[in-house]
Amino acid sequence: TCSERIFPAVFIMRGMNLPDRIAMKFGLGRRPGSTLVMICLWIFLSAGCATLRPDFVKPSVSITSFKPVASEGFAPRFEIGMHIVNPNATKLSLRCMSYKVFLNYFKVVEGAANQPLVVPAHGEADIKVYGTVSLLEGMRFAQELMKNEQGQVDYRLQATLDIGALLPSIKIEKAGSFAP
Repeated sequence: TCSERIFPAVFIMRGMNLPDRIAMKFGLGRRPGSTLVMICLWIFLSAGCATLRPDFVKPSVSITSFKPVASEGFAPRFEIGMHIVNPNATKLSLRCMSYKVFLNYFKVVEGAANQPLVVPAHGEADIKVYGTVSLLEGMRFAQELMKNEQGQVDYRLQATLDIGALLPSIKIEKAGSFAP
């Protein structure tokens, strides 16, 4: 018919499945495995959109203990207990985490942990991590502490929680002050 000569692509695509139509539209042709590629692409995109939920609430991280442990060099090491609270309706699977502890704006302790941890939905979990004190920053902090007339120490905890290769890391910052 006349319309088939004018719009041949419409009639060719009528009997095709969706991956074939997309491949034809973008000039990819039909290749073995293209259906699998399209399904994987669809799963990847839908999983990416699921992580951008507007109702996602950042978990909270707090320090519960701070104990010195044996070190191998000059820099002292500490075992730091952290408590993680997940306020979301889905479990939080942590692959690893990194953190920094600042005292009066000096980065005193820094560390990372690569032990997997699952924090249940609307649940809590504890983790022990190890950190090293920066000698130079630690000495600067001690020097300022001796001059400190207020007696208050400001602290800031920065933590980055890695929840997967395809998902964005969660950055958490907590600040406050205490009297030593």
